[in-house]
Amino acid sequence: MKPSSPSDPTPDSDTGLIDRFRSGDETAFEEVVRRYQERIFQFVHRVVRDTEEAADITQETFIRAYGKLGGFRGDSSLFTWLYRIALNMSINCLRKRKLRSFVPLWDSTESEFRPDEFRPDEFWAQGGPEEDMAASRLRTRVEEAISGLPPRQRSIFVLRQYDQLSHREIAEVVGSSEGAVRAGYFHALRKLRCALQDCL
Repeated sequence: MKPSSPSDPTPDSDTGLIDRFRSGDETAFEEVVRRYQERIFQFVHRVVRDTEEAADITQETFIRAYGKLGGFRGDSSLFTWLYRIALNMSINCLRKRKLRSFVPLWDSTESEFRPDEFRPDEFWAQGGPEEDMAASRLRTRVEEAISGLPPRQRSIFVLRQYDQLSHREIAEVVGSSEGAVRAGYFHALRKLRCALQDCL
């Protein structure tokens, strides 16, 4: 479901659900969960690469959202706010697992990038058993390459490539500028192309 406009006051819009929740309507939060839990889970799973941890983080995201929704100021849309909670928890999970140290990318002075789009889905072959096996191996290579990105770059790549968020929306999620998001996405694409250069 496409997120509603932050200014949409109808009862079933995100803004309407928040207003209903603040008025004591618990079913409004249940609707928030139904509306966004699958998207949040898919995002978290692509970042942490573990189904059980992704399920736990998704559940904890909504638990935390429930406690904070009354004070939600509406500076961003509801779904980017939920993504931000999930992102922070995902990165904390990766840090605890000590997979990789976080390397900040937010000091880039470049304002615009136009890299070729990296489209993982274009590589999934369809055909007989040999083609399926080759596609499976390639899928594994791509997933490993994505998992090898630093957590912030991985998050930006996932939000852009799989969740189809705009640079502005991603900037709201990660708490950075659009230029920094473009830089992070550019670096992620470059690293993935290097890691998969024998496949491309």
